[in-house]
Amino acid sequence: MHKYTKHSIQWFYNLLAQGECDILDFKEQLDDKVIFGKSIKNFAPKYEELAKDVVAFANKKGGFLFVGIVDDTKEINPSFIATDTKIFELIRQIQDRTIPSITLHPHKLKINDNEVLVLEIPFSQQMHRTSKSEYLIRSNDGNRAIEPHEIATIQSEKGLIVYDQKTWDLPLKSVENDKQGSPIPGWQDIDRTRLLYNKIQNEKPKSPYLKNTATEFTETLGLIKEENGTQLPTTTGILFIGNSKALKEMPYSQIKYIRYYEDGSYKPFEYSGNLIEIADACFNQLKSEIKVKEFHFGLFRDYIDDYPEIVLREMLINAIVHRDYSRQQIIEIRKYPNYIEFESPGHFPQGIDETNFLRKTNPRNPNIMDVMREVSYAEKAGTGFDKIFTALLSKGKKLPKSIQNEHSIIFRVDADVYSEKLAELSYEYKQIKGSDMDLEKLLVINAIYTEKKQTFQQLEANPFVNQYQLRKILTELQELEFIETTGKTSGVKYIIHKNKLNDINDQKEYLKHKELSTFKQKQSILNYLDEFEVIDNKGVRAILNLPKEDIYKVSRLLKQLKDEDKIMVVKTENGNPYYGKKQ
Repeated sequence: MHKYTKHSIQWFYNLLAQGECDILDFKEQLDDKVIFGKSIKNFAPKYEELAKDVVAFANKKGGFLFVGIVDDTKEINPSFIATDTKIFELIRQIQDRTIPSITLHPHKLKINDNEVLVLEIPFSQQMHRTSKSEYLIRSNDGNRAIEPHEIATIQSEKGLIVYDQKTWDLPLKSVENDKQGSPIPGWQDIDRTRLLYNKIQNEKPKSPYLKNTATEFTETLGLIKEENGTQLPTTTGILFIGNSKALKEMPYSQIKYIRYYEDGSYKPFEYSGNLIEIADACFNQLKSEIKVKEFHFGLFRDYIDDYPEIVLREMLINAIVHRDYSRQQIIEIRKYPNYIEFESPGHFPQGIDETNFLRKTNPRNPNIMDVMREVSYAEKAGTGFDKIFTALLSKGKKLPKSIQNEHSIIFRVDADVYSEKLAELSYEYKQIKGSDMDLEKLLVINAIYTEKKQTFQQLEANPFVNQYQLRKILTELQELEFIETTGKTSGVKYIIHKNKLNDINDQKEYLKHKELSTFKQKQSILNYLDEFEVIDNKGVRAILNLPKEDIYKVSRLLKQLKDEDKIMVVKTENGNPYYGKKQ
C-alpha cells in the first residue's frame, strides 16, 4: 500500500489493541439518512462530524479512520457495507467541508470475511480548518480546538515557518541614540550588540558578517528583517541582542538546572538573559562540578572526568541551538548522582531520529546556528555529536541515550566508566599510532566489545558505524591485533584479540566464543557421519569450508572427537584414514 501519512497501514493490528489514539479513530457505522421514514443509504448525516476528525488528524500528523469496527469491543460490525459509489461521495463531501481541501485515501480490508473501510488522512504541511472555520487538532483519543498560542508551534512543525526567522513588531519606542546619533530601536540592547560584534571580530576577524554599520551587521546576520519598509527584530535578534523588555516576549528561552544529591536533596539554578549569557553561566556551573577519577592500565594511568568538559559544552549548545523556540517550555538540565540529562523542547527535526542523528543534520534554527558558529560556540553542522561520541567512547563510557516524549527530546549521559578495556584500547592506540583513535574505529571497537562478537553484516547494520569504511577499519584493527576473527566464511565473527584481554572475565568470554566455534565444527562432522557414515581429512575440510593450510586444525578436531570416544578409524586407504561414528 502506498503510504501517505507518517505511519503505515501495517500498524493496524497493533493499533486495534490500543484503541482510539492520536493517529486512530473507529467508526462503527456511519448512520443512514432517513427521509419521510425511509432509509437512504449514504453518509450525509456524518459529513460534518467526519470533517472535524479529518481536519484534526491533518493538523497533527495524519492518521486513520477505521469504519466498520465497534469502538468499545474492537469487534467488526458485520452489517457494515461500503460501496465504491458511497466512498466516492464521502471523499467529495469531505473535500467540500475542509479548507484547504483534504483528499482521503480509502483502503478496503477483509477480516474474517467481513469488510472494513480504512480512510487514510495524509500528513499535511498546511494548516486546515472546517468549512465552519473550526481549527482543530487531534489530542490523544479526541479532537480539541487549537489555542492561539499553539499556531506558531504547529506551523513550525509543519515547516511553514522557520521560527528563528520570524519577525516581531514590538510596541517598544526608542529612548536613546547610538554614537552616530541614530535612534536605537526600543527592543535592542546596544551594549549586547557591540559585545556580539567584538566577539565575532575576536574569533573570526575575516567574518563576512562584520559590516560597517550596526544596521548592516544586524541585517546580514539575520537579527533584523525588513517588512513593509520597517526594520523588525527576528526571533534570533531578540535572543542575542534584545534588551530585557524584548526578552520578556520570550520567557521560555531560559535554562533551568537542578542538581540532585545522593541524600535526596537538590539545588536549583536558573539562567536568563540572551543566549550567549545563559550558555556561559550554565556551562561555567556544570564545568565547576566535574569530578576526576584515576585509572591504571598496566604501567600507564589516566585521569577520567565523570563528564568530559567537551561533552557538557556540546550537549548544552545542542540543546540551545536545536530546541523549538515556538514551544512554551524551557530547557531543563537534571544531574543525578550517576547520570545527567538534557531536556530540549521539541522533537527531532524532520528526517532525523534516534538512529541517524550522528550522521544527518537538519538545523531547526539555522540563524541561531550561524551566530553560534561565528562566536565559536558551535562548528559546522553535525560535528557536535561526533565530539560527544568520541569523548565518551575513548574514555570507556556509554553512548548518550536519546528519549523522545510527547513534548521534548531528552539526552542522557552516564557518569560511570562502563568498560575500562575500551579506555585502555584507546590509550594503547595512541601510544602505537601517535594520534587519538578516530570516531569510526571507536564505534567499531565499541560494537564488537559490547556485543562480545559481531559478524560483518551485524556491524554494517549498526546505525552509527560507517558502512563505507568498515572493511578498511576492520583490516587496520586486525593488523594492530586489536581484534581477531573466529569461525569461517559466512560464519566469521569479529572479537577482541586475545592479546588485549587481561581481565579474567574477558578471557572467559574469549574462550567461550572460540569453544563455541569448535563445538559447531565438531557437530557438523558428526551430522555428516549420521548421513554418509565415513569421512576423511579432505572431506572434513570440504564440509567446514576450511583452506588446505588448515589440515592440522582438521587433524586436531578429529583427534579430539576420537579422545571423546565419538568417532573411530573404520578403514585406511593408501595411508589415509577414514573415520566413522562410534556406535
